[in-house]
Formats: sequence, C-alpha cells, structure tokens
Amino acid sequence: MRERLTAAFVAITLLMLLGAAFVRSYAVTGELRERESDFVNDQARSIGKVLALETAQGEAIDEELLSQFVVPRARVLYEPSGAADGRDIVLTGTDFAMDEESVSATVFLADGVITVTRSSSQPIDTIYGGNVASTFGLLLLLAIIAGVTGYFVARGLSRPFRELATAAAALGRGRFDLDLPTTRIPEARAIAQALDSSAGQLRDRLEREREFGLLASHALRTPLTSLRLTLEELVGDPSIGDDTRQAALHCLQTVGSIGEIAGELVEVSGRGVLVAGAALPLRDVAFQVAQRWSEKLEDDGCSLTAAVEGDIELLFTPGPVEQVLDLVLTELVGHHRGDVRLVFEGLANLLVITIRCTDAAGEACTAELPTTDRTSAVLAALGGRVERLEGLEGQALRVLLPRR
Repeated sequence: MRERLTAAFVAITLLMLLGAAFVRSYAVTGELRERESDFVNDQARSIGKVLALETAQGEAIDEELLSQFVVPRARVLYEPSGAADGRDIVLTGTDFAMDEESVSATVFLADGVITVTRSSSQPIDTIYGGNVASTFGLLLLLAIIAGVTGYFVARGLSRPFRELATAAAALGRGRFDLDLPTTRIPEARAIAQALDSSAGQLRDRLEREREFGLLASHALRTPLTSLRLTLEELVGDPSIGDDTRQAALHCLQTVGSIGEIAGELVEVSGRGVLVAGAALPLRDVAFQVAQRWSEKLEDDGCSLTAAVEGDIELLFTPGPVEQVLDLVLTELVGHHRGDVRLVFEGLANLLVITIRCTDAAGEACTAELPTTDRTSAVLAALGGRVERLEGLEGQALRVLLPRR
C-alpha cells in the first residue's frame, strides 16, 4: 500500500508540474506575442518619423539609410509610390526567419510604405528544447522530493490499516484484547469499530457457552442425583417385591447412563474450536508463543525455554493461550529479572501450562509469583483458572485452560 501511494503521489506531482509548466508557457507566449507586436509597431513608427525627416531635408531613401534600422531578427521593406524606378528595397537581419508567428507593422509615408517584420522568439522551444539538461534535472529533483514526501504521507496513511490487519489476524486466532489504532481516517475507524464489535460478540459467545455448560451440568445432574438416591432407597426397601426391585435396579442403571451422557454432552460443548479454521497443533502454539516472548526477553538479557508434553497433536485455538500468557509473562517479567521456562501439557479437554523462573544467579525463584485481578478475570471469562505451586523447584504458576 505504501509503495502504491508513494508512486501515485510522485505521478500526480509530476503531472501537476508539467501541466503548470504548459499553462505558464502558453501564457508567456501570448504575453510575448503582444509585447513583440507593440515593439514592432513602435519601431515602425519610429522608422517612419526618421525617414520623414530625412526626406524633408532632401535625403533619398536607399539601402544605406535603411540599414541602420535592421536588427538580427527583423526585416525592413520599403515600397516607394510614384517613384520613377519603382524599385522595392528589402533588408533582412541575420537571424530572421519568416514563419506563421512573425509580427509585421506598416507605416505609410509621403512617397512610400515601410513594413517592419519581426520573427517569432519561440519561447516554448527555449523552455523545453534549449535547456533539456536543466529541465530534466529540475524534474528529477522534484520527483525525489515528491517521493520522499509521498513515502512519509503514505506511511502515515497506511499505519492504521497495518495495525488493523494485525488486530484482524489476532481476532482470527481467537484473541479478544485487540490493540486497535486511534486514527482520524473514517474508513479505518469504521473497520476498528467492526473488529471491536466482532471481538465483543466472540467473547460474549464464549461466556454464554461456558454458562450454558455450567447450567446444563447443574440442571441435569441435580435431578438425576435426586432420582438416583430415591431409586437406591427403593431398591434397599425390604417391603417391595422382587419385580419392583428389578424395575428399580433397571431404572437406576438408566439414570447412571443418562448422567454419563449428560456429562459427555457438556464436555463436548466446551471442546469445540473457538474460531473455525484457527486451531493449531499444540506444538505449533507452543513454538509461536515461545518464539515471540524469547525475542522480547532477549532485549532484557533474559531467555525463555519451552517444552511440550502429552499429546502434541491436539488442536488448540492460539488466541486465548497468547492472551493469557501475555498477561502472565508481562507481570512476571515486571517483577523478576531472570530466565523463564514454559511447559505445555495437552490433555483430552484441557491445556495445562506450567511457568517457572530463575533469578539472575540461576536459582529457582522462591518469592511468590505475581498474578493480578485482570489475569484472573480473563481466565474466568475463558473458563480457566490459575494455580500456585510450591515445591523443591521453587515457586511456579500453573495455568489451566479449556481446550478451545
């Protein structure tokens, strides 16, 4: 986008310059024609006055007399009237060339006619043909200035759209905390609002699904448990007959099967992919997160290592994992200056991430690792939780996320 905008800026600038140059040349040409016409008329009248004075003193009009009025780009024509010989006198300047744009002026004398003709100065040829190197150099300099200016303008215009593309990619991975740009461009603001609305809808959908799972589990299992207890009491009642007891046992088995099916349905409802087509194998999710954070920690002189355990081919939506780890690792790096180790473990319906750190001396961190209310709230919205571990290897955090 920046390259196209820069090229368009340069092309528009050059076209405007060329257009302005042609307009100016047209205006200058008209002004020069008008000035040359006035100059030729004044010259012809001046010649006529001088010749009138000369003839009044008895001087004859000949080539010697007219030669003093000839300039390089002019021609002087004297046509006598009533003279005995009737011979015309024509004197031409060294640079005179008769063309369609030549300007002429005529003055009538007592014994003849004086016509002064001046050839065109050709201003357009002078501007574009007589100084090609300077013109080309000026256009090249203006193109460079326009290109540099256009690059920075295009960079400023394309910046919010690049940030929007990054935010859209994050939303496609299942992230809700979009970093949307603040801009005055109406189109970019509209796209940002649409992305923010989509992220909110996706977050609401996830919360509704989690609430549905909890509600379904409670609404189904509570009456089934009550029915199971009642049937167990009925089976243990010695006053009922064998047929009734067998029927109660069959109902008890059926209730147990229904409870298992209800549990499987609730589990399946929370196992689906959050964003269709965005799920990645656990090894790829772990690699992306570790690579991004290792680059950030290297700037602080720290390192990050990661390991994957369990079923590394299980599919997980990377967005929630990235969002939670960004919060946890940001808090951790703000309190501890040391190396970090992540262990990803993929279970059937759960992702377990264990986070440990070492201090500058390479010893395991013994201080309590930080977690904030924001991290807990995000985990709760995603249906996960965070646990603290303490053992021989020091303090650790364990993040549990549903397989979404």
